[in-house]
Formats: sequence, C-alpha cells, structure tokens
Amino acid sequence: MPELPEVENARRYLMEIGLAGRTFTMANIGWSKSVRYPDLEDFVLGLPGRIVEAINRRGKYLLLGLNTGETLVLHLGMTGGIRVHPKTQPAPSMVRHTLELDDGRELRFIDPRKFGHLWLVDDLQKAVPEMGLEPLDRGFGPELLARALAGRGAPIKALLLEQSVIAGLGNLYADEALYLARIHPERRGSSLTPEEVAGLKDGIVRALTVALAQYDRSRQAGWPDPPLGLATWTIPRKAGEPCVRCGTPMESIRIRARGTYFCPGCQML
Repeated sequence: MPELPEVENARRYLMEIGLAGRTFTMANIGWSKSVRYPDLEDFVLGLPGRIVEAINRRGKYLLLGLNTGETLVLHLGMTGGIRVHPKTQPAPSMVRHTLELDDGRELRFIDPRKFGHLWLVDDLQKAVPEMGLEPLDRGFGPELLARALAGRGAPIKALLLEQSVIAGLGNLYADEALYLARIHPERRGSSLTPEEVAGLKDGIVRALTVALAQYDRSRQAGWPDPPLGLATWTIPRKAGEPCVRCGTPMESIRIRARGTYFCPGCQML
C-alpha cells in the first residue's frame, strides 16, 4: 500500500521526469468514481489548459500546483502508481486514467483496485483532511511528538496510523518504526516516557529515510521505469519467523483491525 515513502518517491519521479512546466491537454477517466471533485464533466473539461507549476506532497497525497491557482490532487489508494510515458508507448496493465500532456506524453494513473482518487480544487481543504506532523520536516522533534501523544490512551500503533497525529505513516512503516524503537505496539500512547518518545521519533525518521534512500537508488537503476513499490522494511512480516535482531519468533496481532507484527523479545509490553 502506498505510504509516505511511496508517495514521496512518486513526487520525486514526477520532478525528475519533467512534469513541471507541462500543460494538460486532455483528461481520459476510465473509472468515473475516482473523481471526487468536481463532478466528472467539470473535471474533464476543466483540466485541459492547466500548466503544472509545482509538485508537492502532503501526507499520502500528491499535490500538483497549477498556474490557475488550483491544485490537482492525487491519492494512489492501496495499489496505485504514476507513470509518464510517450503516448506511443504501450500502457502498463491496469491504467485507469490518462492525462495527456502538450509534449506528446501522458500521465498514466495505474490503479488495479480502483481505490485511487483525483480532485481538481481551488482550496485544498476540499480534498485533503486536516493532518498532523510531517515526519520528514526539520521541525519534527520529540517535543512535538510527545505533545501529539499526550493524554492519548489508544495503542501507540493505532495512534501512528491516525493522519491527524502524523501525516503519511501507514501500517508497514508504523510497524517498522515501533520495531526500531523497541516499543510494543499495544503500549498506550500516553504511557511512553520522554526517552521512548525520542526513540520513537528516531525510529520513524530512520524507517522513512532508509526507505527513501532505497527508492532513490531504485529510480536511478531502473530509469525510466523503476519499480512502483519496494519492500524496504526490515521487520519480518510473518508470524513465527525469527527476529533479525534477537532471533525470537515474531508474533502477529490485530490492532484496530490492522495486522501488526512485532518481536515479543525486543518489544516487551
């Protein structure tokens, strides 16, 4: 599932492929329910003529700033991906939408499970919900994380998945961060000591930066069609497999209906 590293990888790919400065000339939408705002007709008629001026990210959302002051917002869903190809190049399987460009290429939205979404908005609040801390921002520190967790009695794994607490983390990297920090996923958020919060902050940043470094290398090695997704985490995601750190068999539980993997030897409750 695309999480912060996958979406940031897509943003960097779009920067490197030269999407900035290009003009959309046509929108071909293959699954109408993907368009969340405005209605389908207004989206299809409204996008042509818009020039991409900026390529940003907020949490798991790609934000393409346009010359009109509007933003084309893309959410990749559970299995989505983005490619920019010449129109003459055969399309990958499961391309749901193609946004044609003025240079003979097209942006291709790959979405096997049809969970991706698109918005064309003049106000980001119409597409992007209120979000918490960006974990790769320079200002992300243990003090801010402690403040976000203060008084929260929910399991720390569940809190890490709340986008209003930390933007961009999903199931995989939440498990990885807790593993790196040696914190049991069922610990209550408010129970963490200052030292544990600092370790968790470091675990989050390390998990994300290591993943992004792998994606950077992958894009360079596989250009112009690098993999859409990589297995960048170190935690074994199968119950019974030995922990890579201490050899204890990994365990699997469900927290708020989300599969969760941890080492009972390294992450004691």
